[in-house]
Amino acid sequence: MSTRYNNRKIIKSEQTIGSNKLLPGMIITFNYSEQGVTDPKPILLFLHNENKLLEGLNINYINPTKVKKLFSVIEFKKGKLDEEENLLALKESYFRIQISSVKKRGPMTTKRFYTDVVGADNIFKQSYRSYKVTKLTALKVANIKLEMVT
Repeated sequence: MSTRYNNRKIIKSEQTIGSNKLLPGMIITFNYSEQGVTDPKPILLFLHNENKLLEGLNINYINPTKVKKLFSVIEFKKGKLDEEENLLALKESYFRIQISSVKKRGPMTTKRFYTDVVGADNIFKQSYRSYKVTKLTALKVANIKLEMVT
């Protein structure tokens, strides 16, 4: 069983978003109600949405020191951290790691991100989770405090 941390302090602001608008690399939060769930309010580095499942790294299963390592590895692997993005024309900009999407192509694909970043670290692999879209509510995209993760 993985240890759960409270990493909410990295979040600067949040805004509501629909699951159909999510882009890989976004940091999202939501309420999750499924039997046996150990983290009812995940902070997810979103990577993939298929068959009504959201997949990504649950940052609450990564200790705060390791969260900083995650973001430094991402920058090293040329994932680029981009705080001010608003491809979806939301009220405010949001944070997104520059992973290739239909809205903005790039060299870092979700598959490459998983292999190079998640697959390279056991803790990151253990924090990878899938969530049923039908079991989540209050989906929000987050803007994070970069000074907390770099």
